[in-house]
Order: sequence, then C-alpha cells, then structure tokens
Amino acid sequence: MDYEIAFDQEENQYRVYTGYEFSAIGEWVTEYVRDLESIQRVLMAARLAENEKESTVFKNGPFEAVVSEEGILVSRQIDLDSAEEEIKAMFDTQESFYQASTDGIQAECGLEDLIALVENWHGVLY
Repeated sequence: MDYEIAFDQEENQYRVYTGYEFSAIGEWVTEYVRDLESIQRVLMAARLAENEKESTVFKNGPFEAVVSEEGILVSRQIDLDSAEEEIKAMFDTQESFYQASTDGIQAECGLEDLIALVENWHGVLY
C-alpha cells in the first residue's frame, strides 16, 4: 500500500494521503487513530489477528474497520439521500435509471501494511 504522511496546512494537522483505492483506510487513520490509546488498540488488534486469528471491529463515526487475519477492511458510509433527487434529475426523469447506493466506500490491505502504516503514523505524531 502506497501512502504519504504529510502536514495539511489548511487543517493544521498531519494526514495520511493514499491513492483512491486505499482512501477509506487513510481517512480512518487520520481522523480516528490519533491518540496513543487508539494507536495501541489498532496495533493490538493486528497482533491478535496475526497470532490468535481473532477479528476486531472498530466503529468510529461513518467508519467501520474490521481487523482480521486477512488484513483490514475499512468501510465508510456515505449519506446520498439528500443528493439522490438531484442526481436522478441529471440523468433523466426515469427514476429507475439511477439507484443511490448506501454501501459507501471500502478499502482493504494486509496486516503488514496496516502495522507499518500505524507505526509510521505513531512516529510522526509522537
């Protein structure tokens, strides 16, 4: 997984920047894995998944992250209800042509990539 940890001057904080396919992971780490306790919990969940084959679920705001022996899967829910009518109008008056999805955005990576990202993130923040 390619990523970059850089300072965002507009938000006055560090962020994890990733490619589109890993954006949910980068956003989740940036927004919810910021304090030492959260960092330790994620690293502990990764070690439990690796050694004990246990899965751990984190629910933070619109994010749900599942750490398992396969890696991490982060899902971000998106509320399209407010934009659904406008989007349908852009396509046509045929309402069946477009169906708003509430599945959101998903990204996944392996445990080694997750551990490396969180350890580097910890190194930058602390």
